[in-house]
Amino acid sequence: MTIIWIALVSLVATFLFDFIIFKIEHERAVEKSWQELNDRLEKEGRPRLDKKKKKRGK
Repeated sequence: MTIIWIALVSLVATFLFDFIIFKIEHERAVEKSWQELNDRLEKEGRPRLDKKKKKRGK
């Protein structure tokens, strides 16, 4: 029974770790896309776009 619990905890920890890594990579991709968009707009002489900040709390 202990081996089953160890296997389940290990599986959950692996999924959680993979999810965290996925979220970090996704955030980096979003940041890179914003940077590329703003660089392209700057080259065209248009104003840069700012990311809209998320309102927290309310």
